[in-house]
Amino acid sequence: MKWSVPIGRVNGISLRLHVTFLIFLVFIAYSGLVEGGFNGAYWAVVMFSSIFGCIILHELGHSLVAQQLGVQVKSITLLPIGGVAALRSIPENPWHEIAITVAGPMVNAAIGCILIPFTGIPSHWLIVGIPENLHELLECLVQANVTLFLFNLIPAFPMDGGRLLRAVLALALPYARATTAAAMVGQGLAILFVVAGLKFSFWLVLIGAFIFFGAEGEERVVRMRGALRNLRVADVMNRDVVILSPTDPLSRGVELLYQTGQDDFPVVDAHLVGLVTRSALVEAMNTHPPDTPIANILDTDVIISSPEARLLQACDGIINGTNPKSVVVVDDGQLAGMVSAENINRYLGVWSNVRSSRRRRRSEQGRPPQAVPPRLATWQTPTPPPVISGAPPIASPQSHGGSGRSSGLL
Repeated sequence: MKWSVPIGRVNGISLRLHVTFLIFLVFIAYSGLVEGGFNGAYWAVVMFSSIFGCIILHELGHSLVAQQLGVQVKSITLLPIGGVAALRSIPENPWHEIAITVAGPMVNAAIGCILIPFTGIPSHWLIVGIPENLHELLECLVQANVTLFLFNLIPAFPMDGGRLLRAVLALALPYARATTAAAMVGQGLAILFVVAGLKFSFWLVLIGAFIFFGAEGEERVVRMRGALRNLRVADVMNRDVVILSPTDPLSRGVELLYQTGQDDFPVVDAHLVGLVTRSALVEAMNTHPPDTPIANILDTDVIISSPEARLLQACDGIINGTNPKSVVVVDDGQLAGMVSAENINRYLGVWSNVRSSRRRRRSEQGRPPQAVPPRLATWQTPTPPPVISGAPPIASPQSHGGSGRSSGLL
């Protein structure tokens, strides 16, 4: 995630802190300072940091169970609104999703149960104040963990309860229909939150809006995955790929951005050595001389795939938004193409229009519409594509004309 910095690693999972978290931490410290002086600022920061420590444990609960079930977890990022675990793939096995989903809230329940013997049952549960000593801090943590447990079990996306509802429904329904039903339940609850918020608290309005759009986004992702389920990488990849050489200047990369419409560029020096993204080129041009070599900014953490790999598996990071970098396609040691978010969106747009036209024609002819899946080919399930820091060698690009440039079209 952009604007986040690494703060550690647990079981191969990168823990990251978003800069907005630090900004919010300053705000919390200032609020404590106004209310209770320097002592108030100290306990406010301790309380806020402790609560987010519990949120890290919540996300680790999800992530460690996911790893045990074979799901790769890239990172956990702390935001002011909570934590976000970036899974490289979404489990569609209902029992796996149930196990992964339940693990997070159960961590909060366990923390609350461990602390209650030291604090007793709190007299109130909703609003936590700034503590003034260790006992009050522990009471705040009990209240916060019970609140996190209950809030996350609300049956609405993007909370854990929405995913749990979807997984239970998926035991009897197709995954897409289960997602649609869970999203409808969540959006209904969101509307109730908004209506209640108009009378009681504006915070309920914000929570309702958060739930409504979260449910809509989850359903959209699942519909998109359903449309892409039967595709290979070769079905959507761009074969006319512009490449760069490590010795090319930044100015050449920026020229290619607007000349070709391509956002990410494989960097080739007799073999694939990395990838340069549009954001990296633009940022570098603002901070480095135009003749700075591309080698200075290339990203060696390249995701590669074969043309026959399943699209959902090879490009899961692009589809889920967890890793928007293009996937480089290598076939028998040769650079065969590349898949970007634009390629996938173009495919979805074209097939959506094609299916709409077919439905209209059938309707005009009085025939009932039939689903036409966007199936272009069948194949064997391949080995998952590796995430590598050094890609295998590929053939050198052929020179074009007599320009002597090392970059060009393959």
